Amino acid sequence: MPDERERTPEQPVVIGPPGLEVPSAPAEIQHKPLLSRLFNRLGIPTSAGVDRAIDWFQVLAIAGLLAWVTMTYGIVRMRVPTGSMEPTIMPGDSFFVDKFSYLLGLKRPKPGDIIVFWHQEPGKMCRAGFTIPFLNWDIRWGELQMCRERYVKRLIAIGGQKINIRDGRIYINDQLMADPAFHRNYICTGGCEWTVPPGKLFVLGDNTANSSDSRYWGFADERDFIGEPFLRVWPPGRIGPMNGYFGSPR
Repeated sequence: MPDERERTPEQPVVIGPPGLEVPSAPAEIQHKPLLSRLFNRLGIPTSAGVDRAIDWFQVLAIAGLLAWVTMTYGIVRMRVPTGSMEPTIMPGDSFFVDKFSYLLGLKRPKPGDIIVFWHQEPGKMCRAGFTIPFLNWDIRWGELQMCRERYVKRLIAIGGQKINIRDGRIYINDQLMADPAFHRNYICTGGCEWTVPPGKLFVLGDNTANSSDSRYWGFADERDFIGEPFLRVWPPGRIGPMNGYFGSPR
């Protein structure tokens, strides 16, 4: 058997059972991208330049897939165009929404939290699709159906609780809500008392003078709950945690 010092890099081996040496794959094959190796096994040759291009494609494809999974099932970025949540959330504020904690059952929304949920506006119709903001492209397809939009409001009460708005303050089950999250001037005219059915949510905007909420269209459905804002990312002067996350005020 030749001495190990006499071997060259072009003759790599893998040491198997005693007395048996098994040749290993050449280094250039070991370092080929997965797709290149698949093509080669199918009889399609690839040059070094093609391998580099495929390697970059794999990296970008994996990064795109991870981003899609995260944005679809874990975190949503949302921008608020209206002033219904002023001064807590100003028009143009952008933030990330925590979905993971609720999908995994680690947290449940509670009164006083700011929540994001799907809402259907009666009479408003649209097609399925999406918008690419920086290109101003609105891509739609399919038949017209009732629009589902993401709304952001403050959760006031959950199923089984009774709400009453008196003198601008919130009472739940006849108890005044003293938590700072409820320190708003809530405006209500006419009948201002509700009992929330099981499986439903009662939500209000912090700026009730300019908010479409449960006072007008009724209760949100627990099944339409998406998550809760946890990190404001725009504008620069207001970047930081929010909604009770990491010790931030609610």
